[in-house]
Amino acid sequence: MSGLAHRRPHEPHRRHGSEPFPRRGPDPKDVEALLSEHPEEEDFEEIDDFDDALEAWDARWEALMWAPERTVGAVVIHHLGCALRQWLIISGPERGRIWSDDRVDAQDLTPLLDGDGQPVTFGRWYRDWLEQAKRGAPSAGTAVDRTSGRTPAS
Repeated sequence: MSGLAHRRPHEPHRRHGSEPFPRRGPDPKDVEALLSEHPEEEDFEEIDDFDDALEAWDARWEALMWAPERTVGAVVIHHLGCALRQWLIISGPERGRIWSDDRVDAQDLTPLLDGDGQPVTFGRWYRDWLEQAKRGAPSAGTAVDRTSGRTPAS
């Protein structure tokens, strides 16, 4: 499934707290069907034909998986890198819970669960984040020198 990693890392986010967050995304059968149609370069004699097919497929993929309506009622609270995110749900039945966004890896948004399989609330997520910060682990916003592994303060 090459090529999915570049999908929409900075798409605009709608933040309408008055609209409930949609717990369900696209129909899994639609996702599976579209994934099965993903063009592969070796199936094309001309690279331009492959590029055209991939561009057309990308447009369909984005419309299905990256529709702005998918994240209504949620705000990004953590970027994990490589377009992976965690969202705080601010409206609807999931309000106050954290959801993981793995759409870049062809997965829909899913509730973030703890070790016991329980949904993670913002309070729990924030306490865990503070504990990591106290232990000295670099937070998502901390720059780390890739060569030495040190933060600017160390």
